[in-house]
Amino acid sequence: MKHLVAALLGAAVLAGPASADEITVGMTAPLSGPQAFFGTTWHNGFKLYVDALNAAGGVNGTTIKYQQEDDKADPREGTLVAQKLCDNDAVVIGLVNFNSGVAQSTLPIYEECGMPNMTFASNPSLTRQGYKFMVRPVANDTAGAKLPADYALKTLGARTAAIVNDKQVFGQGISEIFAKNFSDGGGKVLSTSSVNPTDVDFTALLTQIKTQKPDVIYLGAVMPQLALFARQMKDQGVTAHLLVPDGGYTPEFIEQAGEANVQGVVTAIQVPPMDASPAIADFARKYKEKYGQDAGPYSIYGYVQGQVLEQVLKDTKDRTREGLDKALHAVKAKTAVGELEFDETGELKVAPSFLYEVKGKEFKLVGQM
Repeated sequence: MKHLVAALLGAAVLAGPASADEITVGMTAPLSGPQAFFGTTWHNGFKLYVDALNAAGGVNGTTIKYQQEDDKADPREGTLVAQKLCDNDAVVIGLVNFNSGVAQSTLPIYEECGMPNMTFASNPSLTRQGYKFMVRPVANDTAGAKLPADYALKTLGARTAAIVNDKQVFGQGISEIFAKNFSDGGGKVLSTSSVNPTDVDFTALLTQIKTQKPDVIYLGAVMPQLALFARQMKDQGVTAHLLVPDGGYTPEFIEQAGEANVQGVVTAIQVPPMDASPAIADFARKYKEKYGQDAGPYSIYGYVQGQVLEQVLKDTKDRTREGLDKALHAVKAKTAVGELEFDETGELKVAPSFLYEVKGKEFKLVGQM
């Protein structure tokens, strides 16, 4: 019996450090519904990097688990998921919030429980609300709406624009920034219209816009509305150039709208071409090897967030939420897209953005900043 007790105590001692040398990352995104492609492939990029880290022994002996949750791009669902992660003491950092509307509801919850988090939500106002536990490792909508406005004015020679948004935090916010940039650059906004996020028939609105004869239309919305609107534009004979935010940077946009209906459509996104550098090309190769398909629109940033987390774990031995938050805000991480560090509000100090035009079945780079 003494030998058995001693063996059990020895096993308990051995088990202790294994638990202490393990952290759990809370991951939330739309994993079902119309935006599931974005959320799933974003998370896959993170898992690709973290799984390789774990296979190599972790970071200074610390291995990384993840608890993946589906927020369905729904603010109400997002709040339930946020509270679930906060209530799990094992979750010490979050990879959260693909959608700005979800972030607006969940960031106060993460703040209340002191959960450091890397959010993907891009509305500029989110980092102006005094949150101490969030950083945003991608460009915000200020850059995402400046590039297309400049392109419309300088490359397309546009002088007039019609603005449409889906009344959501992201869609309305980015369309307002585009309109300001377009006006400040010398263009004229002919009209601003709103649609419901569930609308699928834009015939009446497009009939009205057609009479205005705008040079460009900027649509602040997400899939599948982007594809439906683009297809119906062609059906209604609206000849204006269509500009859309990052939700259009997906093969599904071309497939659902019809290839012929989206030629020349321009979209801005934070993602560089997959052959932009050896590091990015290496990521793209590894992603395809692991998942059997090309990387998704934001897979590279999931991978980058894995690199940021690795540096955070190298910078501090404190594995508490508070300790990781301090290291996250102070981090300088070398990543596949360059060295990243954050300012006092959690924004990237340098945040690139890229502009693509649909040509055939592909997105071709036409600008960057």
